[in-house]
Amino acid sequence: MISYLHLRAIRIAVLVLLLPLIAGLFVSPKSAAAAPIFVDNFSSNSIDPAFWSDQIFGTGPSVVAANQTAIVTLPANSLNDATMQFLGGLSSVCVLGGDFDMQVDYNLLTWPPSSGVRVGLRFTQGPGHAVERVGWGLVEALNLPREVYLTHFEDSVQGTTGTSDLNGTLRMVRTGGMLTGYYRSTTGWIMIHTGPTQDNAGDVHFGFSAWSGNPTFVGRTTKIGFNNFTVSSGQISCPAFNLSPTSGPIGTKVQIQASGFPSSNYGPDQVIVSFDDNFIGIATNTNGDFSFTFNVPDAQPGLHIVKAIDELSGGSAAADFTVTRIDTLAINLDVGTLYFPGDTAAIYTLATLSGTPLNSTVLQLQLTLTKPDGSKITLNNTFVGGGLFRSTYTIPQAGPIGTYAIVAKAHVTNAQDASALATFEVKPTWLSAQAPALATTAVALTGAVAVAGVLWRKGIFRGKID
Repeated sequence: MISYLHLRAIRIAVLVLLLPLIAGLFVSPKSAAAAPIFVDNFSSNSIDPAFWSDQIFGTGPSVVAANQTAIVTLPANSLNDATMQFLGGLSSVCVLGGDFDMQVDYNLLTWPPSSGVRVGLRFTQGPGHAVERVGWGLVEALNLPREVYLTHFEDSVQGTTGTSDLNGTLRMVRTGGMLTGYYRSTTGWIMIHTGPTQDNAGDVHFGFSAWSGNPTFVGRTTKIGFNNFTVSSGQISCPAFNLSPTSGPIGTKVQIQASGFPSSNYGPDQVIVSFDDNFIGIATNTNGDFSFTFNVPDAQPGLHIVKAIDELSGGSAAADFTVTRIDTLAINLDVGTLYFPGDTAAIYTLATLSGTPLNSTVLQLQLTLTKPDGSKITLNNTFVGGGLFRSTYTIPQAGPIGTYAIVAKAHVTNAQDASALATFEVKPTWLSAQAPALATTAVALTGAVAVAGVLWRKGIFRGKID
């Protein structure tokens, strides 16, 4: 017979076994945190041009990556642009569609009181929507706390909430045609406001910024750091933007092939193409695709950025191009200045590529000798070492006499060909040059000796000698 204590122990054991199963029936699958679809913590201290483009309005603002943070600076002398604001931040190259959830950490690194600066997680095209951390300026919102959180959606500014936070996290969630803004506190996410969006489930460019305007800006440098940008849900679509080739020297012809750009509802539109933010041309975006060809402009060797911005649709993309050093091929030709028939002329050629000596495996060297009579011959050359090549030419005894010219032509892959010219003179030897004069003198001497002999025999000189 089972006692009461035994029965109770059995019941407890069964309950322990069943509790996890029962609990599992009431846990929603969504309660488990899903892996984010995009995260950028700027750990490489660089801004990825494949995902971000700088968004700068007005005079003064800047954005750089440093200390594993994207840092936006609004200098004290910042001035408005035509839209009556100045702004610095990053805008996504890609677009975000469907219901989404995104957030970013902020840190008010330099934050004067009543700065008049807005810090926001926002849409970056069209009228834009934002979840903001705001420091009201001296002449605005006089009946509100000076430091606040708020949202600015289709229903204008809402949910103003006072705060003293100098760092935190902003979050925006879209569900259907509604947006919700949050900030994070020590207890978790605090909702600021839910309001409508005109974009509904459309694709949007997104990012984060800090901005102000002349009437409200306090006129003191403000600096904000952004980090850990995260998209937890939604559909990210990025345009394809390919360069061919991706490296080469100044003047290289580069072809851009792009696809997946947002297309305009009004037909083909123009895309502005730039090299290091310097305008180089305009392409036509037709149904999201375009191509463009350009020659690499003057630039220092190293990494450069090619960008395409479709201002009408808001699409943009960028890719890296590496400018390589322009290798300069140089040759120096040396030969003696004077030779005689039968001599051997020694010709030396020094070949360098941007100062580096070449060898016979990479250099194609051709030497052509032109004689005074216009005939030509090709000279062989032998690699001596250290970029030096040696050729020889034995001058025939028959000459011809005169000026000989040597032309050296050099070729190396991926460098402009080079050439050099040297000349030397071939003259007759002293004996051969003086032969006529020597012959005349010899004849004269022979005649004089003959006359003297005749006179001697006739005794004309004998009396004097005797």
